Amino acid sequence: MVEILRHPTEDDWERCRMLALNTVGKSPNGPVSDSWKHRMLRSRHSPKRTLMFTIRMDVPYWVSVHFVRHKIGVEHYVSTQRNDRQDRYDRNEAPQGMHVTHVMDIDADALIHMAHMRLCHQAADETRNVMREICDEVIRTNPEFEPFLKPKCLAYGAFHCDEFRPCGEVTKNIQAPCL
Repeated sequence: MVEILRHPTEDDWERCRMLALNTVGKSPNGPVSDSWKHRMLRSRHSPKRTLMFTIRMDVPYWVSVHFVRHKIGVEHYVSTQRNDRQDRYDRNEAPQGMHVTHVMDIDADALIHMAHMRLCHQAADETRNVMREICDEVIRTNPEFEPFLKPKCLAYGAFHCDEFRPCGEVTKNIQAPCL
């Protein structure tokens, strides 16, 4: 289960644009356009890191660990399994599949990067399914993110994969262009 608790609003987008324009000595005029949002999300510019999501998910502990590996632009708040803090089960005996509540406070840049990595076919199926659910919920609240929440190979082109062992999922039926 995935739930978006916070997502960028039009006010957040206005602030993002004001910060971006400030760097070039300009002021905003009029509402933020969809094309400007698209250009900002495509860019690697710092103002998009002001666009924040808070996402809650109920996932197996071992899937949570895959998300916790992401550290830049995200804070993780995972429910404890400590025996002195909960009494639902004995942590020493608990299987890795026990569910935890995992909340992420994540900026737009980190979310896009996380999607690139966790939608990849090298990720565990269960982790990829949770990431797909996160992306679906994000797109429901903020459709401007849709073109950017995809595996890295699709985001950067079908021939871009820097995994040690590329899965080949995207390039199975694509012929390489003549060079």
